Amino acid sequence: MRTNKGGPLGPHRTIHGRVVEWLGRRIVSGELPAGAQLPNEAELAAQLDVSRGGVREAVKALAAKGLVEPRPRLGTRVLPRDQWNLMDREVINWHGRVANPDFLEALLELRLMVEPGAAQLAAERATDEQIATLGEAYVRMEAHAPALPDGEDAFVDADLAFHLTLLKASGNQLIEQLGRLLETGLYHGLEASSHAPGGVVATLPLHEAVLVAVRGRRPVAAHRAMRKLIETTTRAVKQMVE
Repeated sequence: MRTNKGGPLGPHRTIHGRVVEWLGRRIVSGELPAGAQLPNEAELAAQLDVSRGGVREAVKALAAKGLVEPRPRLGTRVLPRDQWNLMDREVINWHGRVANPDFLEALLELRLMVEPGAAQLAAERATDEQIATLGEAYVRMEAHAPALPDGEDAFVDADLAFHLTLLKASGNQLIEQLGRLLETGLYHGLEASSHAPGGVVATLPLHEAVLVAVRGRRPVAAHRAMRKLIETTTRAVKQMVE
């Protein structure tokens, strides 16, 4: 039985999952560009020190995500980006891990379209419990902000909780589901914005403004504050990646 000791694959629950992630991240990063031919099954199995069956299942998983196309007797080629399932959780995660600036920009554009409206709805519909959870998340952000960058994980976890709670508090099931789907990408986006020079200093008061507006049941103010928050975050992230 292959154990993958000393091989190129990182930690994962299963060998199959390791192969999927190893290939997926290289496709998303552009190391394996559109049209590139993957090594054949035997070559990949030897290179990664896994069974041919593990490679075969990994290729099937990547094909289901739209990243590759296996062709009988012709091998497996990488598909163009416009055929990828960009809403797949693993594909989102790989984009975040390779810190793709185009992905971050697209994510911020999506947030700008969704979150101000969600904040407006939350100001109208949030339960007292949800508002309390939103407040707790902000308090944790405020507490961890002075420790950045050392307290980055705790700060980003609190920031993520703030945004996911807000989406849930909109009372719209589709918006809540979108938040769950984008959770991994949102995490990486918040992680990037926490690194941006002056980003936290500028955005922390805006999180508080959103909280105050939702708590005060002021929909227009909540919409305005969230829009300003994401626009400020976008500027900070762009300065960081330029």
